[in-house]
Amino acid sequence: MENTRTEKIIKSLRSFSKEIFVICPHCSKKAIVITQIEENTIPYQTETKVTFKCDNCFKPLIKNRWYGPIEIFAKTKNCGFCGSEFKFSQKVDKYNTEAIIKCEVCLKEKLYTIDYNHTYANNKQATDPYFGLQLWLQTTIEKNIFWAYNYEHLEYLEKFVSAKLREQEFISKYSLSQRLPNFIKLAKNRDRILKIIERQKNIKFDPKN
Repeated sequence: MENTRTEKIIKSLRSFSKEIFVICPHCSKKAIVITQIEENTIPYQTETKVTFKCDNCFKPLIKNRWYGPIEIFAKTKNCGFCGSEFKFSQKVDKYNTEAIIKCEVCLKEKLYTIDYNHTYANNKQATDPYFGLQLWLQTTIEKNIFWAYNYEHLEYLEKFVSAKLREQEFISKYSLSQRLPNFIKLAKNRDRILKIIERQKNIKFDPKN
Protein backbone atom coordinates (compact mmCIF):
# COMPACT_ATOMS: atom_id res chain seq x y z
CA MET A 1 0.00 0.00 0.00
CA GLU A 2 1.30 3.42 -0.93
CA ASN A 3 2.48 5.54 1.99
CA THR A 4 0.38 8.72 2.02
CA ARG A 5 1.09 10.05 5.53
CA THR A 6 4.03 10.17 7.91
CA GLU A 7 3.58 8.87 11.43
CA LYS A 8 2.78 11.45 14.12
CA ILE A 9 5.85 10.50 16.14
CA ILE A 10 8.53 13.04 16.96
CA LYS A 11 11.95 11.57 16.24
CA SER A 12 15.30 13.25 16.87
CA LEU A 13 18.56 12.28 15.25
CA ARG A 14 19.79 11.20 18.67
CA SER A 15 17.05 8.57 18.86
CA PHE A 16 18.73 6.77 15.95
CA SER A 17 22.26 7.02 17.33
CA LYS A 18 22.41 4.03 19.69
CA GLU A 19 24.20 2.16 16.91
CA ILE A 20 25.98 4.12 14.20
CA PHE A 21 27.39 2.19 11.24
CA VAL A 22 30.84 3.50 10.27
CA ILE A 23 33.84 2.49 8.18
CA CYS A 24 36.65 1.10 10.31
CA PRO A 25 39.77 3.31 9.90
CA HIS A 26 41.98 0.20 10.14
CA CYS A 27 40.42 -2.32 7.74
CA SER A 28 37.79 -0.25 5.83
CA LYS A 29 35.08 -2.76 6.76
CA LYS A 30 31.81 -2.06 8.51
CA ALA A 31 32.15 -1.17 12.20
CA ILE A 32 29.74 0.15 14.81
CA VAL A 33 29.83 3.09 17.20
CA ILE A 34 27.70 2.04 20.15
CA THR A 35 26.24 4.65 22.50
CA GLN A 36 24.45 4.37 25.82
CA ILE A 37 21.91 7.15 25.76
CA GLU A 38 19.49 7.86 28.57
CA GLU A 39 15.95 8.85 27.77
CA ASN A 40 14.93 12.54 27.68
CA THR A 41 18.45 13.86 27.20
CA ILE A 42 19.34 16.94 25.17
CA PRO A 43 20.85 15.83 21.84
CA TYR A 44 24.67 15.89 21.92
CA GLN A 45 24.70 18.16 24.98
CA THR A 46 24.65 15.34 27.52
CA GLU A 47 27.67 13.17 28.28
CA THR A 48 27.29 9.82 26.56
CA LYS A 49 29.22 6.59 27.03
CA VAL A 50 30.52 5.58 23.61
CA THR A 51 32.38 2.49 22.42
CA PHE A 52 33.76 1.39 19.05
CA LYS A 53 33.51 -2.16 17.72
CA CYS A 54 34.86 -3.77 14.55
CA ASP A 55 34.06 -7.47 14.17
CA ASN A 56 36.47 -7.78 11.25
CA CYS A 57 39.88 -6.64 12.54
CA PHE A 58 38.99 -6.10 16.24
CA LYS A 59 41.43 -3.18 16.44
CA PRO A 60 40.56 -0.34 18.85
CA LEU A 61 40.63 3.37 18.13
CA ILE A 62 43.47 5.58 19.29
CA LYS A 63 42.36 7.15 22.56
CA ASN A 64 41.04 10.72 22.32
CA ARG A 65 41.71 10.89 18.58
CA TRP A 66 39.29 12.63 16.21
CA TYR A 67 39.27 10.87 12.83
CA GLY A 68 37.05 13.29 10.91
CA PRO A 69 37.49 16.69 9.26
CA ILE A 70 38.11 19.81 11.31
CA GLU A 71 37.51 23.53 10.85
CA ILE A 72 40.57 25.70 11.47
CA PHE A 73 40.62 29.40 12.35
CA ALA A 74 43.11 31.93 13.68
CA LYS A 75 43.34 32.24 17.47
CA THR A 76 43.70 36.00 17.15
CA LYS A 77 40.54 37.81 16.06
CA ASN A 78 42.25 40.61 14.17
CA CYS A 79 44.79 41.09 11.38
CA GLY A 80 48.32 41.75 12.65
CA PHE A 81 48.81 44.52 10.05
CA CYS A 82 45.61 46.54 9.69
CA GLY A 83 43.62 45.32 12.71
CA SER A 84 40.63 44.21 10.63
CA GLU A 85 38.52 41.41 12.05
CA PHE A 86 39.39 38.01 10.63
CA LYS A 87 36.71 36.03 8.83
CA PHE A 88 39.05 33.17 7.97
CA SER A 89 37.93 29.58 8.51
CA GLN A 90 38.63 26.46 6.49
CA LYS A 91 37.72 22.78 6.65
CA VAL A 92 40.72 20.49 6.46
CA ASP A 93 41.53 16.83 7.13
CA LYS A 94 44.70 17.53 9.11
CA TYR A 95 45.41 19.98 11.92
CA ASN A 96 48.57 22.09 12.08
CA THR A 97 49.30 24.52 14.90
CA GLU A 98 50.16 27.37 12.50
CA ALA A 99 49.03 28.54 9.07
CA ILE A 100 49.67 31.46 6.70
CA ILE A 101 46.53 33.61 6.48
CA LYS A 102 45.88 36.41 4.00
CA CYS A 103 43.85 39.36 5.30
CA GLU A 104 40.82 40.07 3.12
CA VAL A 105 41.15 43.82 3.77
CA CYS A 106 44.85 44.73 3.46
CA LEU A 107 45.75 41.56 1.52
CA LYS A 108 48.90 41.00 3.58
CA GLU A 109 49.93 37.50 4.64
CA LYS A 110 51.29 36.36 7.97
CA LEU A 111 51.86 33.16 9.97
CA TYR A 112 49.23 32.84 12.70
CA THR A 113 48.60 30.38 15.49
CA ILE A 114 45.63 28.18 14.61
CA ASP A 115 42.81 26.72 16.68
CA TYR A 116 40.19 24.25 15.52
CA ASN A 117 36.70 22.78 15.95
CA HIS A 118 35.55 19.28 15.12
CA THR A 119 33.09 19.11 12.22
CA TYR A 120 30.81 16.26 11.22
CA ALA A 121 30.95 16.59 7.45
CA ASN A 122 32.75 18.15 4.56
CA ASN A 123 31.97 18.13 0.86
CA LYS A 124 33.23 14.54 0.59
CA GLN A 125 31.83 12.68 3.54
CA ALA A 126 29.47 12.54 6.51
CA THR A 127 30.83 11.33 9.85
CA ASP A 128 29.64 10.17 13.24
CA PRO A 129 29.57 12.89 15.95
CA TYR A 130 31.74 11.07 18.48
CA PHE A 131 34.89 9.94 16.61
CA GLY A 132 34.49 11.59 13.20
CA LEU A 133 34.49 8.23 11.41
CA GLN A 134 33.03 8.09 7.92
CA LEU A 135 29.45 6.78 7.92
CA TRP A 136 28.83 3.42 6.28
CA LEU A 137 25.50 4.44 4.75
CA GLN A 138 26.09 7.51 2.60
CA THR A 139 26.20 8.64 -0.99
CA THR A 140 26.37 11.91 -2.89
CA ILE A 141 23.44 13.52 -4.70
CA GLU A 142 24.91 16.27 -6.86
CA LYS A 143 26.57 18.54 -4.26
CA ASN A 144 24.68 17.04 -1.32
CA ILE A 145 25.37 14.04 0.88
CA PHE A 146 22.57 11.62 1.70
CA TRP A 147 23.38 9.57 4.80
CA ALA A 148 21.93 7.49 7.60
CA TYR A 149 23.26 6.19 10.91
CA ASN A 150 21.77 2.70 10.55
CA TYR A 151 18.96 0.75 8.88
CA GLU A 152 16.33 2.03 11.34
CA HIS A 153 17.30 5.60 10.44
CA LEU A 154 17.23 4.65 6.76
CA GLU A 155 13.72 3.23 7.14
CA TYR A 156 12.55 6.46 8.79
CA LEU A 157 13.95 8.49 5.88
CA GLU A 158 12.27 6.14 3.41
CA LYS A 159 8.88 6.66 5.07
CA PHE A 160 9.41 10.42 5.19
CA VAL A 161 10.43 10.75 1.55
CA SER A 162 7.72 8.45 0.19
CA ALA A 163 4.89 10.10 2.17
CA LYS A 164 2.58 12.36 0.18
CA LEU A 165 1.33 14.05 3.38
CA ARG A 166 3.67 14.88 6.26
CA GLU A 167 2.16 15.56 9.66
CA GLN A 168 3.37 16.12 13.21
CA GLU A 169 1.64 16.63 16.54
CA PHE A 170 3.88 19.57 17.45
CA ILE A 171 7.04 21.31 16.33
CA SER A 172 10.31 20.64 18.15
CA LYS A 173 13.72 22.13 17.37
CA TYR A 174 15.15 18.64 17.90
CA SER A 175 12.70 16.97 15.52
CA LEU A 176 14.58 15.26 12.72
CA SER A 177 11.93 16.11 10.15
CA GLN A 178 12.45 19.81 10.88
CA ARG A 179 16.22 19.53 10.46
CA LEU A 180 16.41 17.53 7.25
CA PRO A 181 18.07 19.39 4.34
CA ASN A 182 15.84 20.75 1.59
CA PHE A 183 17.07 18.36 -1.10
CA ILE A 184 15.53 15.48 0.86
CA LYS A 185 12.20 17.27 1.23
CA LEU A 186 11.82 18.26 -2.43
CA ALA A 187 9.21 16.24 -4.31
CA LYS A 188 11.31 16.27 -7.49
CA ASN A 189 14.01 14.22 -5.69
CA ARG A 190 11.60 11.63 -4.25
CA ASP A 191 12.13 8.84 -6.79
CA ARG A 192 15.88 9.33 -6.93
CA ILE A 193 16.28 9.24 -3.15
CA LEU A 194 14.04 6.19 -2.79
CA LYS A 195 16.21 4.32 -5.28
CA ILE A 196 19.30 5.29 -3.29
CA ILE A 197 17.67 4.09 -0.07
CA GLU A 198 16.80 0.77 -1.68
CA ARG A 199 20.44 0.31 -2.73
CA GLN A 200 21.71 1.24 0.73
CA LYS A 201 19.34 -1.24 2.38
CA ASN A 202 21.07 -3.99 0.39
CA ILE A 203 24.62 -2.72 0.80
CA LYS A 204 27.20 -5.39 1.52
CA PHE A 205 29.61 -5.32 4.43
CA ASP A 206 32.53 -4.36 2.19
CA PRO A 207 32.14 -0.70 1.02
CA LYS A 208 34.53 -1.36 -1.89
CA ASN A 209 32.01 -3.77 -3.49
